[in-house]
Amino acid sequence: MAVRRQPRAGWVALAAGLLALAAAARLSPTWHPPLFDGIVVEDPYKYLEPPPGKPGNATSVSDTLALDQGVSPQLYSGTLENPPQAQMIADRDAFQLPSGTTSIKASIAPIKPPAPVTDGRISGNVYEFKVANQAGTDLALVPGTTITIVLRAPNGVTNGTIVHFNGTTWDKVPTDNGGLPDLYATNATQLGDYAVLVTGAQTPEPSFLTPVPLSSPSPTPTPSSGGGPTPWLVIGLVAAAILVGVLWRTLGDREP
Repeated sequence: MAVRRQPRAGWVALAAGLLALAAAARLSPTWHPPLFDGIVVEDPYKYLEPPPGKPGNATSVSDTLALDQGVSPQLYSGTLENPPQAQMIADRDAFQLPSGTTSIKASIAPIKPPAPVTDGRISGNVYEFKVANQAGTDLALVPGTTITIVLRAPNGVTNGTIVHFNGTTWDKVPTDNGGLPDLYATNATQLGDYAVLVTGAQTPEPSFLTPVPLSSPSPTPTPSSGGGPTPWLVIGLVAAAILVGVLWRTLGDREP
């Protein structure tokens, strides 16, 4: 019956269409495999007080967040550069909340150094990290809880250590790599003023955009110089043709 043949025709048309699309895409002169997106292009570092020839206008950020069922919410805050020059990350219920707290305000701002360092030099900006409630009361972390502080040093500075100002002097804190060569992270037990300290010879600081490879991308294959289709295309076309034949026979056998 003609009605029973329509599904078979539909399957065959679909398979043939997919076959044609695959062949057209593979034979196109502009075809190439997907590129591995493994390069981060860093903006030039922005200074609060820029040295000669360096960009200024370092950004700050302020985020207001509602409570999460009566406790402080999960928090992420970061400045507006790419990648951010300062970030802080906290888990839910990380802060002690005074009675009457309805929201919290997290802020990060570049500031002038409150005091000089006694060993080495500060690379980049000093940043003040604050979390307060809606009344402006500074919040402390719940005992045993930490907040992750991430600082970016100027482009190419890879020998830094995070320091924290204790009100009188600067203290070095345990420092880990933050994901890029010039990103530094620490799990801090208090907020306040943080910076990147460099001792010894400072690595070069290029003034241009710096591409940072996250990992080595796979080499991109070039089209074959031969005149015919590649062996893989031939194999794919043969497999598709076999599939069309199997569908035709299977669906045809079901007809009365």
